[in-house]
Amino acid sequence: MDQRTENTASMDDPQVKAKSATHRERELRLALVCYGGVSLAVYMHGITKEILKLVRASRACQDASMRSDGTACSYEEAGAKKPDEVDSERIYFDMLCHIKEQVDLRVVVDVLAGASAGGINAVMLARALAYDLSLDEHRDLWLNLADVSELLEPKGRAKLWSKPYMRWFFWGLTQWHKNREEALGALGRNREVLEKLSLFTRSKWFEPPFSGTRMSEMMLDAVTKMGKVGNNPSSLLPKGQVLDLLVTATDFWGHREAIMLHDPPIIDEREHRHILQFSYVQKADGSIKSQLGDDDQASLAFAARATSCFPGAFPPARLAEMDEVVARRKVDWQGRSAFVSENFAALIDAGEDPEEAAFIDGSVLMNKPISLAIEAVQSKAAHREVDRRLVYIEPNPEVKRSFEREVPGFFKTVKGAMSDIPRNQPIRDDLEFLADFNSHVRTQRQVIHAVRPTVMRMITELMGDRLDAAPDVGRLITWRGTANECAARDASYAYDGYARIKVLSVLSDVAGRLQQCARLRDRLESEAAVDAWAWRVGVRPVGNASDQAMRSEGVAWIHFLRRFDIRYRVRRLRFVIRRINELYGELTADSKGGIRLARAWLNSLKSSLYQQIDDLRNRATWPRCPDRVKEEAIEELLESMALKMGLVDADIGVDQLLAHAGEHCPDKTLWREIVIAYLGFAYYDVLIFPMTQWKTLDELDEIKVDRISVNDANTLRKGSSREILKGVELGNFGAFFSRQFRENDYLWGRLTGAERLVDILASAAPEAVQSGDFNVLESKKRLFLAILDAEAPHLTKLRAQIKSLKVEAEAL
Repeated sequence: MDQRTENTASMDDPQVKAKSATHRERELRLALVCYGGVSLAVYMHGITKEILKLVRASRACQDASMRSDGTACSYEEAGAKKPDEVDSERIYFDMLCHIKEQVDLRVVVDVLAGASAGGINAVMLARALAYDLSLDEHRDLWLNLADVSELLEPKGRAKLWSKPYMRWFFWGLTQWHKNREEALGALGRNREVLEKLSLFTRSKWFEPPFSGTRMSEMMLDAVTKMGKVGNNPSSLLPKGQVLDLLVTATDFWGHREAIMLHDPPIIDEREHRHILQFSYVQKADGSIKSQLGDDDQASLAFAARATSCFPGAFPPARLAEMDEVVARRKVDWQGRSAFVSENFAALIDAGEDPEEAAFIDGSVLMNKPISLAIEAVQSKAAHREVDRRLVYIEPNPEVKRSFEREVPGFFKTVKGAMSDIPRNQPIRDDLEFLADFNSHVRTQRQVIHAVRPTVMRMITELMGDRLDAAPDVGRLITWRGTANECAARDASYAYDGYARIKVLSVLSDVAGRLQQCARLRDRLESEAAVDAWAWRVGVRPVGNASDQAMRSEGVAWIHFLRRFDIRYRVRRLRFVIRRINELYGELTADSKGGIRLARAWLNSLKSSLYQQIDDLRNRATWPRCPDRVKEEAIEELLESMALKMGLVDADIGVDQLLAHAGEHCPDKTLWREIVIAYLGFAYYDVLIFPMTQWKTLDELDEIKVDRISVNDANTLRKGSSREILKGVELGNFGAFFSRQFRENDYLWGRLTGAERLVDILASAAPEAVQSGDFNVLESKKRLFLAILDAEAPHLTKLRAQIKSLKVEAEAL
């Protein structure tokens, strides 16, 4: 089927759905960042499990219909897929249904960035979200296997009489209660901890005590036990929405990166930071592009192993280790070659062999990968009014402590310089960037609102009565060209600067794509090649842009933009989508055809426009050449890529889509507003694009930041991570020495996650809280009780604690 026909087919369907009648639609978009924390991975698993349950409940709420008596159906009646044990999902579902009385809120996770222990949880949650898979098997994995006795390297494991003097030391601690507590504090109250500490300290020294192979096996088991994707996979992601997973690792040997200076022109440095990237998207036609599927299970397990390779505790992770594991398990690692070529391209381009690379813990250089999440958000589009959040899980936050600032000793100084201080990576710079970005977004919005009356007047005067003419493709093509020329004329000298910035921006984009496509050495080589080509063919310099835009034909830089400027097309479509989102709130009961029909038309048009954005992204993907392209062949390559992208045809496709939509519009006023936004964007872009610093977000949405930690969740029991979690002991290794500790942290992960997610929902739908449709405290109480009831049979070491917590929850 032709792309344009397929994109507009839904406009003819009288059964197009509009699930909300008069209230607003809103999408709560979460970019999740998971910090490192060693054994606090168990705690973070509890949190990510709650996030999965909330997203699953949100999906069910979207699909739910009303009973015949007009009441809301239950979670089970909604027909939700139930791969996990059902407990807190029911409460989230009820919460969202009550919120829906005021605002139709959908929760989507589209970015996950993780380091170390957080990286493991990010990997597992990403696959679960992509294919609606289960995380229940991971409870037993964490509680049973995340134990020092399971992780120790068999060859170095202590035997009965290994280091007998250490055995006598720990035996003494187990006999004298007072000495135990004085020496080890809370750890001394747990006999299992002392026994495991004895085993650990008597095992082989000066070699990694934990087994890398065993860890690889555990990570592969964790991925495979989530279940198979199958031939008809479901997903918790909306169609067309990309899920990005970014996991940090540290390349021990590093690879060469070139840096441009004044003198000398180029220097080299070694880059040790390494990002392992995966993604998932189900396109509008139902096809799936994924690196989280069954063929990628070993790739995901390797990412989890590499990011959590704590220096000194585990041997460095190498691809050969995973090869041995999958060979022994008789697992077919079908996605290996694609994984290596996509995730180790920088090493390959630098002349390094990925097979020789050795990776240690991602938290060594990037323990708090907030910047990765911020960068990933830049390509995200919202299907509704969006409330964008960056949510970071901090298992052990810094608390205000008083201590004497004496001169640190030798060992304390070395330990602090080599481990503690680098891992205590501040996030202030990232948060200040977001504050500046949000301020920039507000400024852009103010500019748009300020100039909108003028732009509407200019477009109305330009088009006149033609705006009331029947929708027609030919007219739209002509109107679009006229609007572009008039924008250049009316902007006058301001257009000259705008055109130059736009040309340089697109040349930069082309250089980035060319580097990967042509296998050039680095970005500097690519930029030099593109710049030389631009001067050779006349794209540079840009002359009198405002005058040249009026005659357009035969002007090299205009011809270049028509063939290569994908970002302009995407910005224009997103601008129209933003106007659609505003129109939802402007619909009134006397809208011709009724609110429901108008919303259905807007929904269908918006979905089709997103399909066009998806099509543009596909056009922007340049295939990687099998060999390095020589300088003399670059011009021919650029010409072939321009033909492949076919952006002029894409423009006509959008014109056809809009004309077709106009024929089926229930209210011509809506159609008029869409056309004004589409044509008027040429005016807006002259003002806005120079403000965006080229590569700032095309979406004009602020990003709010929320934290999930025990310190922020004190409804059920007050206290900090130091007071509530057990894994914080022994430098965050504590939970590896006691099942009771792991049960405690896992339970508090679920309770913490549930409370903070309710807080986030309340802030995303304040109208539902104000109206009384959403009772925050009652929702938390129900969640606490549901989680405690569900986990009681599994957490046998916490029976007394769970009983006590139930009493406290009932009293809320």
